[in-house]
Amino acid sequence: MNRRYSLYQLHFKIDEMGRFLNLDKYIDGEKNSLQEIKSYFKVNKWAYRHFHSQDGFMHFRISRNGAFSDEDVYYQPDTVATYIKDGDTVLELGFGNGSNLLYLAHSFPKATFIGKDLQRLERKDVPSNVSTIEGDYSDLSQIADGSIDVAFAFETVVHNTDKEKIYREVYRVLKPGGVMIVYDYALSAAFDTFDAHTQKAIALISKGCASAMIESLDELNRHYTNSGFKIEGNTDFSDETLPDLRRLERKGAKIMTRPWAARLMFNLLPEQFVTNIIVGYLGYDSCKSGVITYQEWILRK
Repeated sequence: MNRRYSLYQLHFKIDEMGRFLNLDKYIDGEKNSLQEIKSYFKVNKWAYRHFHSQDGFMHFRISRNGAFSDEDVYYQPDTVATYIKDGDTVLELGFGNGSNLLYLAHSFPKATFIGKDLQRLERKDVPSNVSTIEGDYSDLSQIADGSIDVAFAFETVVHNTDKEKIYREVYRVLKPGGVMIVYDYALSAAFDTFDAHTQKAIALISKGCASAMIESLDELNRHYTNSGFKIEGNTDFSDETLPDLRRLERKGAKIMTRPWAARLMFNLLPEQFVTNIIVGYLGYDSCKSGVITYQEWILRK
């Protein structure tokens, strides 16, 4: 019943937004070129700090007790920490503000940490065991074969269209037995199996945050195995992200349920900022309905 109601809500929101916004404008065309991804995070830097995490974390919180808490933001990096030991070399793809990278580096001063991202790490508290590379992480040519013990990526590979290119590179740089930990979004079924309203919601969520179209769980699993990985573990944490998604949905609703305010903001503010409002507004119901899921993967070389 709850899933059906959330799907109804998702359809209702699409219809209502379509009355005062040209939604196709935010869907048509490529939205996830390297330049657009870089621009998206620059435009939304303030929003991520203000609405998501004052400490610079950019991933969703996993709330195991069903209630929102700021401490839940540490679940993902703490999971990565269980695979790190002294002397290891650890790689993060898409470090963003550097919060995960630095949190782990301070926790493991005898390990070496490398991060690669489209933007530079602009932090003053970078410990000596951290180095970063500016650029596209689908190219890890600066890193030697078999030199990485642990790699991780939080909600970042979703931006990329050619995921196997990325995972083949990660597989190359990992040592035999090395591990890759991924947290990302997956559709519960192939895109073309959903109705037109749901497809539009998926497209708005995907392209609204400069991502490629979100792929299904089966498609993503094939990318991993095609790249050589063994899927050691796969856990669905969709329900655990709902408290965080609900919080963001309520913030989005304050704007989207006032058409005059939404029109004004969408006309005055950068497109990559306002589409993030749509993402927040639709995210809870897309997850609650079971359309989009939030997954953890433990991959082994």
